[in-house]
Amino acid sequence: MYIGIQKRLHSERFIMDFFCFILCIVVFSAASACSTNRRVIKNETLDDWDGQRGRYKNLFPPKYGLGEETEYDRIDFLKAHERKPHKYRLLTDPRGGDIDRTLGYDPSDSTVQPDFEILQSPTHEVQITWIRHASFLIQLGAKYQILIDPVLEQWDGLAGKLAKYTAIEASNAKSPLTVEDLPIADSSEKLGKNPTVVVAISHDHLDHFNFQTLKKLPENTRFYVPHGLENEFPLRYSNVIGMDWYTQDTIGELTIHFLPANHGSGIYSQQDQTLWGGWLFEWSDYRIYFAGDTGYSAVFKDIKSHVGEVDICLMPIAAWYWRHRHFAPEDAVQAAKDLSCNVFIPWGWGTWILSYEHMLEPPHRLQYAWDQMQPEHMELRMLKMGETYSTELNKPAIQTKDLGSQFYSH
Repeated sequence: MYIGIQKRLHSERFIMDFFCFILCIVVFSAASACSTNRRVIKNETLDDWDGQRGRYKNLFPPKYGLGEETEYDRIDFLKAHERKPHKYRLLTDPRGGDIDRTLGYDPSDSTVQPDFEILQSPTHEVQITWIRHASFLIQLGAKYQILIDPVLEQWDGLAGKLAKYTAIEASNAKSPLTVEDLPIADSSEKLGKNPTVVVAISHDHLDHFNFQTLKKLPENTRFYVPHGLENEFPLRYSNVIGMDWYTQDTIGELTIHFLPANHGSGIYSQQDQTLWGGWLFEWSDYRIYFAGDTGYSAVFKDIKSHVGEVDICLMPIAAWYWRHRHFAPEDAVQAAKDLSCNVFIPWGWGTWILSYEHMLEPPHRLQYAWDQMQPEHMELRMLKMGETYSTELNKPAIQTKDLGSQFYSH
């Protein structure tokens, strides 16, 4: 009987110790959560939730549907040596007539060695470096260091491990900048003792949102993300702000706006359970707009009615088979006209095979659209990956090499 009592007491002590252990975990987790900064900036007046389908919705219907074609699609933008039949196991064109999407494309022709000196010691008030795909570094006044959609490593998870075995990465343009190369990696005296480091994410798709890159950034980084995506960050990320469409936040002299787009989300959560969109960075009355992935709709005129005209537009120009969710180059030009942009910088092409067009077709088609549409009071700046566009406030833009003419041959 005595032995039975001992066993029971031992069992009860084990149960008490177990529950104490669980309680400690809960308390520690709560304390950790309290030590983080998970702000959400909501727009209570906005009707962006589809209650019937249980997901976020675009504010305006897209002008074009999936796979819809226009007269531009009947133009052959490729040179003879760039066209050759090819069969893909993945991303086979449902319309037939697959071609080798990388034939004649050499990533090194579209990449330059970054000017590390001006990145580390900015010489102009506004510096914008296209890294690759949707990744940009924006430097304002040598004080604000803004990284947009930084994907400088392989994609997260299983997709990243398998990408090199698929056609998706066959023509991968290696990032000309590593995280260690960025001026935000270490606080430099030339950048000031306390540079403000900001990361802005447009949505959660793997080519825009990359923890392999984010985990290498300094601890003081502020992460601005679409509402809902803040919940996907581990607790060690201490300063994450989720934003609704048409909301803003201010850091000193910098105002950050999160704006709507025609796209969607759904990698780290179920489809469209987190928002997606574009960003506007406003500093000293100068405005830089990054569209994010988007199709064309009336949303761009709506954005202008909310925030006014834009100085520089960073616009995607690829993957237009999904035209309800991605720009064709001419759509990007029209959206920039809607926003009254002064400078147009394209992105989204040349890194991964994400759609059915040839790697060089986006810049070819953009130059043709530019010549046809002739947007007034707007300059086309076709950067290479690694190249920096620089300008001063309220002064004519500093000339970068005009690469547009070399990309279009009709």
